[in-house]
Amino acid sequence: MDTRNTPYDVVIIGGGAAGLFLAANLPTSKALLLEHKEAAGKKILITGGGMCNLTNTQVEEDFLQHYGSRAQRNFLLPSFQAFPPSAIMQWFESKGVSLVTREDGKVFPASLDAHEIREVLVRESKASIMYNSKISSLSNDGEYFHVQTDKGSFICRNLVLATGGMSYPITGSDGSGYGLAKTLGHTIVPPKPALAAIMVDAYQWMRLAGNAIRDAYAEFHHPGEKKRFLQATGDILFTHDGLSGPLILTASRELKAGDSITFSLLPVKNKRAVQENLLALLSSQPKKHVSTILKEFGLVASLAQQVIKELDFEATITPANLNKQQRLTLMKAVTERHFIIKGIKGFNAAMVTSGGVNIKEVDRGSMESKVMDHLYFCGEILDVDGQSGGYNLQAAFSTAYCVANHIQLPMR
Repeated sequence: MDTRNTPYDVVIIGGGAAGLFLAANLPTSKALLLEHKEAAGKKILITGGGMCNLTNTQVEEDFLQHYGSRAQRNFLLPSFQAFPPSAIMQWFESKGVSLVTREDGKVFPASLDAHEIREVLVRESKASIMYNSKISSLSNDGEYFHVQTDKGSFICRNLVLATGGMSYPITGSDGSGYGLAKTLGHTIVPPKPALAAIMVDAYQWMRLAGNAIRDAYAEFHHPGEKKRFLQATGDILFTHDGLSGPLILTASRELKAGDSITFSLLPVKNKRAVQENLLALLSSQPKKHVSTILKEFGLVASLAQQVIKELDFEATITPANLNKQQRLTLMKAVTERHFIIKGIKGFNAAMVTSGGVNIKEVDRGSMESKVMDHLYFCGEILDVDGQSGGYNLQAAFSTAYCVANHIQLPMR
């Protein structure tokens, strides 16, 4: 297929959240979206645990603090000002999607089904979508881009790379866009997994997989160092081989094998007060089972049983049978859980990618390349990554909308 005589206004490479949102907001229908998987938006289907956490209603002055660096925050500012979370919500509601906002600010479709979001984006696309399209080469002759695929050759005035990063490659986000960007003169900040779960050394908590601790306070230490290098508060989730949850995912970019994490099995605002309260409770109920006391104190049954088991206490042990040292050991087992990090999960399990197209080479106001005219970027292919909670989809949608509003159409 040769379209030399009928060039497209726009060709978008990548049918993820950013590519689809751009296609739905293009100022032209003379456009083509090329997706190398058999379906578009596959990664959308696994966001927010399959419920699709679209954005977050965090107050505006704090919103940007949820991204990786000051440079990233500065880069994203114009896009977010032009298309903030409220605009995303209005856009989807205008397309018939009912939304719900949780107490923590996370915004989801009321159906809690990510399929609804993908279907709306595909339905609203102004670009024709071509699936199973593998890109073999890109070039620019000074006037047009030439896109060679296994389905034929296409030319266009404007080219947008929205291929995503390297996280969850099974969804199509396999890093292939980095090579395309380098072909067109861009440099790539080395990618690494971000928002990844951690594996724990000598892990004995497999049967607790799926249990979570809300509002945990955690401290992280490098091997042999007493001074913490990181502290955080948030939810921690036990998995079959380690720890996950928002607190862990956000911290993962700064962790490495050998580091340690210490946290409480209860929400802790004042650790000493919690410890004193637990000791007082044990003293006041000497004949009640310790496991029952722990459950009354706030631990779920499975966590209480795990603590008793790890300390080699009898399942029916009571405070009356505990000496002073055993009570202190129990107190620390509840309020100072200590794990050694065995490793960080790789791209196959990471939610997003840290690294990508160097944002110094992209105009933050338009998302146009500073290296080549009429070349644009949006979404996770850029060296921009946010914390868990809707922040990465917000970046994808806002940067895509920015491209849609600045793309330069030929005079007709």
